[in-house]
Amino acid sequence: MTATKKQLKAAVSILLALLLALTFAAFPSEASALGLNASSITITKGYSSTLKVTDGSSATWSSSDTSVASVSSNGKVVGKSVGTATITANVGGTLLTCNVKVVGGKLSLSTKSVEMEKDDVQYVTVRAKGSHGIKATSGDKSIVTASWVKPWKNDDIRLKLTAKGSGSTTVKISMTKYPDVYTTIKVTVKGDDAVLLSSQTSVTTKVDTLASVVIYSDKNSMVNYSFSDNSIAKLTEGTWKDGYCTLGITGLKEGTTTLTITRKDNAAVKRQISITVSGSGYYAVSTTPPARQATGDSILRWTDSKTMIMKYMLVPSGYDIAKANSAVAADSKSYEYYTVYDVQPSKTASNDTISTFSATVNGKAVTRYVLLPASPDTPSYNTVVADYTGTIEYWKVYNKSPENKKFLSTDIVKSWTSTVNYKAVTRYILLPFGYSEDKLNQIISADSGVNYGGYYSVSESRPTLKASNDQIISFPITIQGVSKTYYVLAPANYDEAKVNDAIAAFKGVYEPWLIYTVEPKSQYSYYTVQKWTKVVDGKQTTRYMLVPPGYDENLLKDYINKDLGTSSSAYYSITTSYPVSIASSDKIWMWYNSRESTTKYMLLPEKFNVLKRNDLINADTGTFEYYTIYSNKPSTKSADDVILTPQYNGGVVYMLVPKDWDQAKVNQGLAGLLVN
Repeated sequence: MTATKKQLKAAVSILLALLLALTFAAFPSEASALGLNASSITITKGYSSTLKVTDGSSATWSSSDTSVASVSSNGKVVGKSVGTATITANVGGTLLTCNVKVVGGKLSLSTKSVEMEKDDVQYVTVRAKGSHGIKATSGDKSIVTASWVKPWKNDDIRLKLTAKGSGSTTVKISMTKYPDVYTTIKVTVKGDDAVLLSSQTSVTTKVDTLASVVIYSDKNSMVNYSFSDNSIAKLTEGTWKDGYCTLGITGLKEGTTTLTITRKDNAAVKRQISITVSGSGYYAVSTTPPARQATGDSILRWTDSKTMIMKYMLVPSGYDIAKANSAVAADSKSYEYYTVYDVQPSKTASNDTISTFSATVNGKAVTRYVLLPASPDTPSYNTVVADYTGTIEYWKVYNKSPENKKFLSTDIVKSWTSTVNYKAVTRYILLPFGYSEDKLNQIISADSGVNYGGYYSVSESRPTLKASNDQIISFPITIQGVSKTYYVLAPANYDEAKVNDAIAAFKGVYEPWLIYTVEPKSQYSYYTVQKWTKVVDGKQTTRYMLVPPGYDENLLKDYINKDLGTSSSAYYSITTSYPVSIASSDKIWMWYNSRESTTKYMLLPEKFNVLKRNDLINADTGTFEYYTIYSNKPSTKSADDVILTPQYNGGVVYMLVPKDWDQAKVNQGLAGLLVN
């Protein structure tokens, strides 16, 4: 009998069902992953938590530090002390771990926020686990105070909050033994209904332009202010009267910000004012000419040296040049020397300096800044400050005549020519009547390098000799394209280094490979200064030489040896350290210089010149001693002193003695002179 199609289809379906059943029987479902019910837990000290193996397998439990956390055979973990430990479950050789952190305690509150009326009392339940040593601290006791209501009930205790005054503050609850365990309650105490109003909700102003807003509060000064962006505008609070106050809003830079005004006694009472600042106000740099805002306004214009673009700035009548200079510098990102700024300028070179001075602008004391190079020209700085403050001082050197700035009709203005960076400049000084000519000459000499009336002075005309064997050293210099010869007067055996000093001071430039007695300053940072010591007129002095990089060491030694010559002997040199003898018969003389509070020494040969020794000590101390021989006439110490004038070596020497002098001491002083 032949099977029908329907019967065949049914047989195939049964066969497929049997095959599927066999497949599922042969491949059982995958078992769940082996692990613990937690990979890390936090337990309060004295409390427990139970760990379990996820598939219910039995395990052997252990703790890495049982002093911190212990574990029982059924996985119960108990916190023992503050710290961390690792709990391990060994399941048939498979190790499963859980990190345990034990904390000293845990605090929880029945509420985290409380609102109260003034003089109200509310209670908050504090639950402290692990430690009952807790404290409560009010952030502002004038708003709310906090105290405990005992006894404890298990881990719970009540905290009493008493409202004292309106406002908002925070009460902190912490564990005394574990201060890092704490929680807080925000407390708001409502006061009387607070009133706060403003005359407008938006303000539009410009950079460095003042706008005003009137506000009203039923309590004077009981408001706080804040800007969403305080770089856009600043606020000046006026005087409160009858609840009203005018606020000044000054634009700082272009942009928008929001001023929020809040009542101090009720932070929920506030007013917000939107502020928009445009960049076309005073002291703003622009590339298009700005419109004047007032009759006295001015428009400054200049060409940016970097971009060669014309720039503009609107300034008010009587504007502050320091503020304008700062705006220009900020725009060009470049600060100039000898320019006054109202903000601290950026240095152009690492060795630049920034000098400050005080001034009064619009009735307010302000600080102003001037950028100076490493070796500044003091008269140029004085002139900048005087131009800004409008004040001239006696005895200060300026680059402008103070003729119109005299204090009295008897004041005198003196002027002279100095050379600064090879350019001739005229200097001025304001002097009071009866001024000191010596003091003036010292100032002029220090500024111009011309030593008036003495050796080593620079002059425009050939100087007159002081002695027949004096020397005149000439040198050329070109000033503003004109070459001219200048002269230095020097004694017969002059010190070449002092001549170099005078020329360098006059020219304002120190040359390499020349010897100086003052430390030279180079216009090139890569030049170095070498120095050595030389005894001149019995005193140890320092000599200097400016040398270029990669200089010849032998050439430097030749210059030094030539300078030292035979005058470098250590005899008769005055030192502050104990000298080393040259010969065994040498003598060392010691004295105390009271002017310098220093002990001095002098190395002497066996047969030394007593007169020379005494003169050198007198030059060092500035004091004449009794019974001591000098080549110069000494000054008396009292009106009764006597000056003896014994004959010596065809000439006269001097000895200072008191009125009732001791002849034996006189003879002893003279005997020492005769022996040596």
